[in-house]
Amino acid sequence: MAFFQYIYSIATTIVTAIQAKITNLLFDLFWKYNYAMIQIEGSRVGQIWKPADTRLVEPPLDTWTCIASIESGRLLERYVYGEPELVKDSASVTIWKTPELRRVNVTHNVGPSQVSFLSVHYEHPDLPNGLRLIIDPQYMMVGNHLLNRVFVLRLLSYQYNRGNYVFDDRYSLKIMDSNINICTVGPNQGIVLGEKTYVIV
Repeated sequence: MAFFQYIYSIATTIVTAIQAKITNLLFDLFWKYNYAMIQIEGSRVGQIWKPADTRLVEPPLDTWTCIASIESGRLLERYVYGEPELVKDSASVTIWKTPELRRVNVTHNVGPSQVSFLSVHYEHPDLPNGLRLIIDPQYMMVGNHLLNRVFVLRLLSYQYNRGNYVFDDRYSLKIMDSNINICTVGPNQGIVLGEKTYVIV
């Protein structure tokens, strides 16, 4: 019986490794496709060809790591499966997703934050009415760095079509928290969540 358990253990390890390699290969191909589309959208061809729905969709996996950055005014993301961490820099946002939570620019979370936002309103001079942004409750973890420039563009890219928003350094966020406090966050700022409070950084 021990022999069969040993064989099963080896087979499981091999299948898991192959699954991670194939998934990362697909992620890499998608990342290259995304990068190519950013270049095309900035060209004359991109001005003529505009798909109907341009909202982004996250990979349908329980766990992944995503590094998001901004290039040519567009969101550029790289997803990795089966690796716990990737190197990040100050111009990127790194998100680690598990089935229960999402860590943002932190290596570990203490636990859920009691902070909640009643509304996050994206305002821009070229948008007469602004846009409402929704933050997934999985992001509301102690230590997470939210609502910086890259994070805001990522929210816009997943919640709205490209033609429905304008993104540059002229935006501001009007945030109302659960205590009815209202604050404004600009493009060079963000929020770090604490257990019961948050700090604008």
